[in-house]
Amino acid sequence: MELAPPRHNVELRTGRGGGREVVFAFPYRADMVDAVRGIPGRRFDWDVKEWWAPADELAAVHVAAVIDRFPELTLADDVCGWIGGVERRWLGFVTTARHDGRGWFVCETRGGELPPELAEQAHEHGSAQRLPLTTEIAEALTDLPGARMDGRATGCALRLRVDTDPPPAALVIEYGVNGRRLRLDVLWDPETGAAFAKLPGVDARARSLPIDPYVTEALDRFLDDHGVEVTSMAEPVLDALRRENAEAQQAIAGSRAQTAEPIDIANVLGGELAPFQHAGVRYALEARRTFLGDEQGLGKTVQALAALEADGAFPAVVVCPASLKLNWEREAARWLPHRSRAVLSGRGGAVPAVDIAILNYEIVDAHRERLALRRPKALIVDEAHLVKNPRAKRTRAVRRLADHVTRDGLRLALTGTPVVNRAEELVSQLRILGRIEDFGGATAFAKRFEGVGDEERLHWHLRRHCFVRRLKSEVLPQLPAKRRSVVPVALANEAEYRLAEEDVIAWLREQPLDLSELEVSVARALRAERLVQLNTLRRLAARGKLAAGLGWIEDFLASGEPLVLFAHHTEVQESVMARFPTAGHLLGADPIPARERTVQAFQRDDGPQLLVCSPRVAGHGITLTRASNVAFLELDWTPAAHDQAEDRCHRIGQRDAVTAWYLLAADTIDETMAQLIERKRARIDAVVDGRRGDDEALVQGVIRELRDRPRRHLRPVA
Repeated sequence: MELAPPRHNVELRTGRGGGREVVFAFPYRADMVDAVRGIPGRRFDWDVKEWWAPADELAAVHVAAVIDRFPELTLADDVCGWIGGVERRWLGFVTTARHDGRGWFVCETRGGELPPELAEQAHEHGSAQRLPLTTEIAEALTDLPGARMDGRATGCALRLRVDTDPPPAALVIEYGVNGRRLRLDVLWDPETGAAFAKLPGVDARARSLPIDPYVTEALDRFLDDHGVEVTSMAEPVLDALRRENAEAQQAIAGSRAQTAEPIDIANVLGGELAPFQHAGVRYALEARRTFLGDEQGLGKTVQALAALEADGAFPAVVVCPASLKLNWEREAARWLPHRSRAVLSGRGGAVPAVDIAILNYEIVDAHRERLALRRPKALIVDEAHLVKNPRAKRTRAVRRLADHVTRDGLRLALTGTPVVNRAEELVSQLRILGRIEDFGGATAFAKRFEGVGDEERLHWHLRRHCFVRRLKSEVLPQLPAKRRSVVPVALANEAEYRLAEEDVIAWLREQPLDLSELEVSVARALRAERLVQLNTLRRLAARGKLAAGLGWIEDFLASGEPLVLFAHHTEVQESVMARFPTAGHLLGADPIPARERTVQAFQRDDGPQLLVCSPRVAGHGITLTRASNVAFLELDWTPAAHDQAEDRCHRIGQRDAVTAWYLLAADTIDETMAQLIERKRARIDAVVDGRRGDDEALVQGVIRELRDRPRRHLRPVA
């Protein structure tokens, strides 16, 4: 029997992949284990209790350091030869850096000495050595067996070896799972990469841009400012984007136009359009299927009616909230007195043969087929954000009705807030307009506009295809600005609220913050329960601040100025009416004709001083410009609800600066919602107005804030 040969602590063997590997085997010692863990690419074989690592030159430098530190380790003969061969030549990493306004190779030594021809030209660069970017040095570094060149150094060396000066960075085409993108490869100037990361639409981690005409203006300025090379593959792509961008500019300018030649229908209109309204009508006539997205109070209804007349688009169908049907009838009678009109009610009966048929969302499905038989030449969808949910019955009904509009007919979606929560809400509205294919289709929409900063890009594409929007500050400089003011008030039911709040917070902390980890049915049930719990806190806060709120209202009315007051819960509305019995009201229980009479009475100089409103009833479609003050006793979950309510007063006809007063219960869910509403408003503004902000669902944000207490609070005042 032959004895097995003795084993050394360090040996060279053939690894699992057939390559040569260095193997450490020794009794456990913590300091020795820590040293071996520093070898690049090492792994531990638990079956035989050995450390394995690739036997390359970089590993040899680290292995030699371990052996020097622990001389008691025994080495196989081939290990000594392997390490000795490596230590006789230079081994290190090569990258690039910017210094004195130009690029350099930077060499970080791991073993040996730089060859003399390189060492003579080297400059100290911290713990490394700096070499100029020349063809000779590039060839020498490329030929060094121990040089580990990173992508930047390799890119520079390849260019230098064909006598091309390497630029600070290069723009290339990247192919990935989501298709092609434009990527910046930094060659020697990290500052160029940092500047690129600040461009709109850039994925900073991947340092890439979507191939989209929106990016070209900012990208071209960046390329010029930083001397970036555009590679031969990227150049034709960028040229095509530039042409596409140039073609879009006329449409984008039209979507912002503040003046235009008057439409030749002045002799039949029942009033005079403002210059920006003429521009809006011209845009609608040219785009045919578009959003009229002017800020609240700029007369979208009037522009839509004028577009119908200018185009001769009759018969026309107007779909709107039930509370606005009489308003549409009144506006149509005023602006198009020669056109016949009818307001449809109920779910049965014939559709009159009129020029303009007006009906509410809830009965569209019942009348759709009869309306389709009249082959409408125009469809106006007012407050179009109400059809944001693709699964809602009203959305499906309006979409089917839109399919019956004549091929060249007008489809106008009127809304100052097309996005209430998130950009995906546009998909259903774009389908109704017949515009979704302009954005790549419904499936591609979310993927195309899902990145950081893509809100501004989506805004650009909306304006390019089908979105006219002007702000009051742009077209009505004479209209005084709108202000928001927070009035912190104390709770009268402090103990009751705190007890409920503690229970809710404890309950929330027992659940995962991200419900996407749970089964769909469980997550859906928990979301519903969360909303119930949060609404309980809202109701308690509203009840607790009611006494202080009523006192504030009384003090305000002593000034003699009219006030529009919004409250959500019925018990709050009833408490206000009980305290101020002469106030007017626009509430859910009020019949629609009574609401019309209330609006007209409030607008008169001798009308009631206080108007109590439900946001769902009076938050859109009406004008309350007699008041320049609007107050909120309760908050809604969406910024759009507040913006629309404020703009009942802040619109054409207003002569004074509008102030929106928010009565918030200090140190409650009120202030958490108020802070997050401002954050959410920034996100929505990015899509609608092209202004960037961050995003988080409001309910989810409130839950996060409650779970992560403590936080800074408002100082309550009595």
